[in-house]
Amino acid sequence: MQLNSSIVVPQDIRRVWRFLGDPQTAPRWDRSIAEVVPLSTAPVGVGYEAMTIAPSGKRQRFRVTQYDPERGLSFVLLESRLFRRAELSFRLDRVPDGTRILHRIDLDLRNPLLSPLLRLTSRNALGADMEYLRKALAEDAHD
Repeated sequence: MQLNSSIVVPQDIRRVWRFLGDPQTAPRWDRSIAEVVPLSTAPVGVGYEAMTIAPSGKRQRFRVTQYDPERGLSFVLLESRLFRRAELSFRLDRVPDGTRILHRIDLDLRNPLLSPLLRLTSRNALGADMEYLRKALAEDAHD
């Protein structure tokens, strides 16, 4: 299963990268993340691992699999009861109005019967998160 969403933000690609490439900014725009706990001591890059803690207290571990400054990043979920595999990616492109952010989620569900429900709920949540990202980037630009 694949979900895609994109937005164009008026910020320069370098500013967007500084924000999006820092895992600690995720709680500012991703409503499913209340806190990010680094598990790696090395700087953020390929192989970097972190744990996210949801507002509900649920914890998930991720590993960065691609980290290409001002172009994009990808990470995989390391353990999940719901997914056999989950990879999330962000691709950045310069456009005349600023930066286009393409967010892609590739999922392999353990129970394929959940696919229609997850597709319906995730699409709305993904679009809302992208709008939160737009707002967080605008606030960051004013700091």
